Amino acid sequence: MDDKNKIVRAVIITAAVTAVATGFITSFVKDNISPYLVSGDADKMFARKTQSIERILRTHYLYDYDETELRENALRSYVDALDEPYTHYYSPSEFSSYLTNTQDGYVGIGVVAGVDDNDRIVVIAPFEDTPAFEAGIEPGDIITAVEGKEYDGSMLTEAVDAIKDGKEGTSVNITILKTSGETVDLSIERRDISADSVKTEMLGDGVAYMRITGFNMSSENGEHSTSSEFERQLSSLKEQGADKLIIDLRDNPGGVLSEVCKIADALLPEGTITYTETKDGKKKYFSSDAEFTDMPLAVIVNGNSASASEVLTGALKDYGRAVTVGTKTYGKGIVQDVIPFFDGSGLSVTSAKYYTPNGVCIHDIGIEPDIICEPSEEYKDAYATTIPREDDLQLQKAIEAVKEK
Repeated sequence: MDDKNKIVRAVIITAAVTAVATGFITSFVKDNISPYLVSGDADKMFARKTQSIERILRTHYLYDYDETELRENALRSYVDALDEPYTHYYSPSEFSSYLTNTQDGYVGIGVVAGVDDNDRIVVIAPFEDTPAFEAGIEPGDIITAVEGKEYDGSMLTEAVDAIKDGKEGTSVNITILKTSGETVDLSIERRDISADSVKTEMLGDGVAYMRITGFNMSSENGEHSTSSEFERQLSSLKEQGADKLIIDLRDNPGGVLSEVCKIADALLPEGTITYTETKDGKKKYFSSDAEFTDMPLAVIVNGNSASASEVLTGALKDYGRAVTVGTKTYGKGIVQDVIPFFDGSGLSVTSAKYYTPNGVCIHDIGIEPDIICEPSEEYKDAYATTIPREDDLQLQKAIEAVKEK
């Protein structure tokens, strides 16, 4: 067959395909979409279009596929198109994993991650005495790959699930871009992450030190939550003669709002701890009663003190109950509702902004401490708890401030 005949035949075949497709599309639009184009009912049009696509795939698509998985991916993509890192759709298995992150025990490596301004997965903080902490993962490190698969900020949930997708005792391979610019490959063992979130010690002269690493509720089989730990530890410190308290919230990524409000209630006089406001102006107030521990307080914060840490810091600062020391906080002043669905899946959705008692929303702004104190050059990128006491400039400044309060 000469080239001319090949071209003619190709044109004929193309014309035939076009004709068939045109006829099908014309019929499809007439039967399925056009009524809603006329009525302007976008919701019905979207629902009908989705149903039609599913029907077309079932009857015409050449290859086999998992319809349940396709639907899950469609829902995830629909929500993720909002391009907002705290609003996300979770499949049943993902949602179960998500809920464990707010409880006092789960299998993983012990790291809290978020998304930075460059759409990368950034470590907000590793929890102390966990595999991530022991492996040398630090705040500001970037997670670039898990088990050889690359991830960016739009795939935060998938990356976290990949890290936790294994039984206790198994290992996961993670590629980290360090703050120094060095790329390292780490093999980290998964363990039960159930360390206490409140640790204390006496520093002398009646000054007590309390480090809170997160604000967690109790799991179903757990015996404690952060607020109950706080209550027990505070009582113990008082028995040891504490009459001044330093609360260290450095590298604390936050947690459950109800937990931090219980702690704030124990430290504040009667009044507003925080309040939230939705886009339609509806406000919800979280308040403290008149009973509280009246001892001089200092709070230490840094750029990794986020969310619930900022709720506590903002309330104590606004009431003048604590002198705040350190560097400006992270600046997460929005609240997520967690909504479960009947099949075990769920949705976390950013639903409101929260405000300090004085009516300030710190989202993307952070809280400026009363006393600005940078760590020494040697420890500027170090996890706060790894700094020797005698070299911890922020702690030393807090001790000085609480003694003067």
